[in-house]
Amino acid sequence: EKSGSKWPKMTLAAERDGLKPLTINQLERLQEICQLHSLAIFDESVTLKIKTISIVGYDHRSLEKICKQIDFQLAGDNDPSLPSEIEIKKVDDVVAEWSNLESYLPKINASGSRIASYREESPSGHTCVTFLHPLPLSLTAKLSNFQNAINEAFPDRYEWLADKSLHCTLRSLDTQAV
Repeated sequence: EKSGSKWPKMTLAAERDGLKPLTINQLERLQEICQLHSLAIFDESVTLKIKTISIVGYDHRSLEKICKQIDFQLAGDNDPSLPSEIEIKKVDDVVAEWSNLESYLPKINASGSRIASYREESPSGHTCVTFLHPLPLSLTAKLSNFQNAINEAFPDRYEWLADKSLHCTLRSLDTQAV
């Protein structure tokens, strides 16, 4: 399995190409903004109801350009069960990287996370996802506030993915996945 699909997440934006690496002070500011807005975004009053799972053939891993999509409607209500302890640990391990910004800074500044790697430099492939558009209005407003805060703190640094492409990857379907 590819590292990007080993835990549930939604990529909202990526750094523009050709910029100077983030400094530790900038990363600290980014962390402050993320932590502040996470409290609002992950308010328990917002529930995402997943009704469709899609198998997607894509030109860009941002899923802004899709060549083929097959949707599977889920029956009934969402399963209210919690993820397994193993899955919770995977997420906790990734999120824990924020706790040591000095060691996380080189990962943030690695070239593979720039916008071109989500768009024109992205290899085509196949994936199983759930699209998250349209989002509940309350969550849309919270994400818009987050985007505005990032853009204010870091003008022209981040490029935001199209709303229609917002998704959570469930599993990579490419045969070269490791």
